Amino acid sequence: MTEQRLYLLDTFAFIFRSYFANPRLKNGAAYTFTRIALQLLEKHQPTHIAAVFDTPAPTFRHEIYPDYKANRPDMPEDLRPQIPLIRELIQALNIPIVELPGFEADDVMGTLAAQSAAAGLPAVIVSPDKDLLQMVDDAAGITVLNTKDGEIWHDRAGVRERMGVWPEQVVDFLTILGDASDNVKGVPGIGEKGAAQLLEKYGSLEAILAAKAELKPKQREGLEAAAPWLDLTRRLVTVVRDLELPVTPEGLRYPGLDDAKAREHFKTLGFQSLVKEFTPAQTQAEKAARTYRHAATLKDLEAAVAACRAAGRFGLDTETTSLDPTRGHIVGLSLAWTPNEGLYVPLAHLKPSESDVEGALPGLLEGSGLPESLLDLKGDPEAFFRELSPYLDERNLPFKELRRILGPLLEDRSVAKCGQNLKYDLQVLQRHGLPVQGVADDSMVRSFLLDSTQRHNLDDMSARILDLRPIPFESVVGKGKAQKRFDEADFDTAVQYAAEDADLALQLCDRLKEQMTDERLLRLYQEVDLPLVEVLADLELRGIRVDPKVLEGLAQEMRAARSEAEKRVLELAGEPFNLNSPAQLGRILYEKLGLPVLQRTAKTKAPSTDEDVLVELAKREDGEIAQVLLKHRQMQKLLGTYVEALPQLVNPLTGRVHTRLHQAAVATGRLASSEPNLQNIPVRTPEGRAIRGAFVPEPGWVLLDADYGQIELRVVAALAQDPILLGAFASGEDIHRRTASEVMGIPMVEITAEQRSAAKAVNFGLLYGQGAFALSASLGISMKEAKAFIDRYFERMPRVAQWIEGTKEEALKEGLVRTHWGRIRRIPELEAASQNLKAAGLREAVNTVVQGTAADIMRRAMVRLHRALQAEGLKARLLLQVHDELLVECPTEEVETASRLLQEAMEGADDLGPLGVKLAAEVRSGVSWLECK
Repeated sequence: MTEQRLYLLDTFAFIFRSYFANPRLKNGAAYTFTRIALQLLEKHQPTHIAAVFDTPAPTFRHEIYPDYKANRPDMPEDLRPQIPLIRELIQALNIPIVELPGFEADDVMGTLAAQSAAAGLPAVIVSPDKDLLQMVDDAAGITVLNTKDGEIWHDRAGVRERMGVWPEQVVDFLTILGDASDNVKGVPGIGEKGAAQLLEKYGSLEAILAAKAELKPKQREGLEAAAPWLDLTRRLVTVVRDLELPVTPEGLRYPGLDDAKAREHFKTLGFQSLVKEFTPAQTQAEKAARTYRHAATLKDLEAAVAACRAAGRFGLDTETTSLDPTRGHIVGLSLAWTPNEGLYVPLAHLKPSESDVEGALPGLLEGSGLPESLLDLKGDPEAFFRELSPYLDERNLPFKELRRILGPLLEDRSVAKCGQNLKYDLQVLQRHGLPVQGVADDSMVRSFLLDSTQRHNLDDMSARILDLRPIPFESVVGKGKAQKRFDEADFDTAVQYAAEDADLALQLCDRLKEQMTDERLLRLYQEVDLPLVEVLADLELRGIRVDPKVLEGLAQEMRAARSEAEKRVLELAGEPFNLNSPAQLGRILYEKLGLPVLQRTAKTKAPSTDEDVLVELAKREDGEIAQVLLKHRQMQKLLGTYVEALPQLVNPLTGRVHTRLHQAAVATGRLASSEPNLQNIPVRTPEGRAIRGAFVPEPGWVLLDADYGQIELRVVAALAQDPILLGAFASGEDIHRRTASEVMGIPMVEITAEQRSAAKAVNFGLLYGQGAFALSASLGISMKEAKAFIDRYFERMPRVAQWIEGTKEEALKEGLVRTHWGRIRRIPELEAASQNLKAAGLREAVNTVVQGTAADIMRRAMVRLHRALQAEGLKARLLLQVHDELLVECPTEEVETASRLLQEAMEGADDLGPLGVKLAAEVRSGVSWLECK
């Protein structure tokens, strides 16, 4: 039984803590406060509770001391509008709110705690405020709980440990100390230690004053000086315990959460993770209204295929033994053609471990499962399933028959396929000899296009859009060390989970389709983002060949360079130490070698040894050790991230690296690469560029590489309609040299390399809202010179400045920005009261329009190239996209045709509507990625 207790929440203490924990997040204080409150409710299960507020009205303390809290800073502007939201959230959690004008929350909590104790109901004051420790009373059952760093309970002994005095001495202790944060004066010359010692010796402030003659001169003088205000200070720091309140402790009995009521508030505020958590599990009636079953016979499968054809579309989902679509094998697939119905087709569920049927593996569920040779799909999928057959549950359908019955439907373009993250399913099915045509809708891709700030996985979207909590994956396979593969899971549970996935994907596609009413977004979806799903599926499945010998050679060179750098660092340090220890390195740099401390760490305030600091130190005459440390770190990073890591990521089935490109991850629309991330291979250093030499084509083939020339600057030129930039691109001039010429008033032929670099820095800096400070740092010039350069830039190209300001104004007005073709990005920082956050949001707005428009062009180029290669019947295939660059692999006899198609695809990628500037792409070939550059 839950212990009867009254919990009193110091609400504003929690609000300020929540605000500073999430200053960048829109309504971050409201969200974090809610999380804290829910955690407390769940952990402590209070029988009685109240959220106690301060009121805006002056208190009695202000009346007796007008300067009370006069030096307190005003509430942050972006926190102020969140207070009403927090009050509404508290009410949505069914927590009573208590406040009393003229008194502080401390007084209300003190009174409620005293009343509660008198009624025999223990009280817990939840607050980090030391003033409230005067309320602690073990006999009465009053404690203080501080949850700021974990949970610290303060009983009588706890107060003594924290303050050095007993609870009944806290008022005297605070009177002696005063409170600078509240502008309350104490006794000059007596600090915490001295106050605690005096109270320990004399017992009370009254006794201390009586024994004043015995005190040290400084303490005596302080008490004499403080005599005029000591009584006032005591009144100010004393918590009132006898207020007349509109509620009694018994009236604060907690009724518990109303999940539906709370969820509606979370949904209104866009707290998606909380919406998901408060989406109720399905009731038995709801479960009964949904029909999820498995195909028990081939006739069931044939009937499902006929139903899908009749419906003209269906939801599709696969279940496998691996999250990596290029490894593992299919366990089953699901079809859904009517809402709230789903059919699961089992293919490779294993016999249960307790089965006595001949062929079952002993300890299958508890042990390792299938033999290593059968964990991955190799060669002919039908042969693989024949080899697997002795281990399969009898409820599986024959894979060969599945291909015969379902294969034609999957390849039929006239029957639309819908799904969630269909790229994965396309890859899995392709590997199993089941190519899919007719991809018509992808709920993840559509959701991202509608609002990139949301989460786009099936569980979150189902909660947000369908008000439904799907069956958790963990309930099927378990979690942690006990987690099984899907083919080992309970069969009946797996059926319900898998069939539901296809059904929910179908429903989400329908619901999101209704929401996509913007014609520009719809066109982007239909002509760019949805077709890109198939492009990425093929690209990832193909993978990129890596030459292990090249990587091993690089590894040896880099290990040697790392060792040499370490040796030199130790020589310069004059003693051995751990280069990877910030503390040891800091001691060497700043204490032993006497280098200046340029920056300190946020947490420990120790002198920083991060890369930015080392770069600055390396510029000094005595900065050789920083230069060598940077070299050591560079070698270490390249080895750990790429040179030694890439061989481990080669798929043993294909001999290739299969990176994943995510199209619903980056808000600007750029693709993100992972496992491994091939977009971040450094190219500014010889060692970084050398890594590209390990990426090679099939023997006898070549690689084609093409990148856009100044794509983002071309976008700026087009959007701003700046005649100088447009003219430079139209005539094929060096854009940075032309810019330098315009800004400096010097003929192009006379522009030096340094002047060109300065113009280049401004050209690219304007995309990211770079100001004079950043430019001066990057060019090593004065702020005055940098500002003058920027001013001249915008004087010569005023259209650019006008476009930037216009973009910012539109962003502030709408809270979002759009790319040239209508891709939307919402930017919460634009609504922040903090000028720093708003300025960051405005820089993000300008950058998003430019980078997002360029990303739309690249996405379109990929789709065009993919289609062109297929239309020509070429073997050449797209391998990778890296920012503004595409990499293609092709047979030598196709080089000329594939090169032409690659260039045409990229240079014509603004065919959704002319951008207004010529796109330029240069194609190069080579027998390695490095040779193409």
